[in-house]
Amino acid sequence: MKFLLVIHLCSFLTQTCPNMMHPRETFDTWSDCAMAGYKTSAEIFSKMDKNVANKQKLAIKFECKELDKT
Repeated sequence: MKFLLVIHLCSFLTQTCPNMMHPRETFDTWSDCAMAGYKTSAEIFSKMDKNVANKQKLAIKFECKELDKT
């Protein structure tokens, strides 16, 4: 089974997650995908404009989607 990391940029102000991105890399295990999700989320958030993040109450959530073997 392979897993694809999907990252969502969300606003707690509007309660929406309009932006979605996913790195091209796939992962062999759920835990590898989850660890990459935490690491990538922290990297993205640290590069974000803090004023925008505070004003829009931004947060990042992620999920690891199972990919079909077909």
